[in-house]
Amino acid sequence: MIEAMDHPGFLLIEGACLGAARTWFRQHYPSHQAVALLINTPYMAIADAGPFLLEAPPGSPLRLDWWQGDSILGRGVWLSTRLSPAKLLISLQRRLKVHGAHGHEYWLRLGDAGALLRAWEARAPWPTGFWHGIDSVWLLHEGAPLCAWKNTVPEQDAAPANIGLAAQIVLPDALLCALSGESEENADV
Repeated sequence: MIEAMDHPGFLLIEGACLGAARTWFRQHYPSHQAVALLINTPYMAIADAGPFLLEAPPGSPLRLDWWQGDSILGRGVWLSTRLSPAKLLISLQRRLKVHGAHGHEYWLRLGDAGALLRAWEARAPWPTGFWHGIDSVWLLHEGAPLCAWKNTVPEQDAAPANIGLAAQIVLPDALLCALSGESEENADV
């Protein structure tokens, strides 16, 4: 855990868990800019619902509060990465929509720690290249940081095409079910 605190990192969090998310971040973390993942997309009208990406350099209040188990920030996901904010934003935008194994299209709630925690608990693997540019993905589990996924090949990109939010990645049913909280037997994926 200690080494991740020294690496560049970002908080990815859904705005719905905060109500007026931009206002909340301005009040509690005025030195951090909350960038909506839906910015500069056809969905800009709903961008204030999130998810939001916040850069948090080492020593910043946001970083310290997340790593110390803040209950509100803990609803978000910590991403350890060396990507610039602009490159990370584009990479995450390309992962908001995915295909299931049967061709259905789904929106992912990548900033929802609860969904990602279910996937971790189910040991559902992510496809190689899904977490492009991200060295590790962290969640708060029982009040403490947990490295849920360590990316051994962050240079691989499963969504390299510059086609906006169009789904490029196929997620296995087991992962989609874990993320949604549905069992594979009851899911229509």
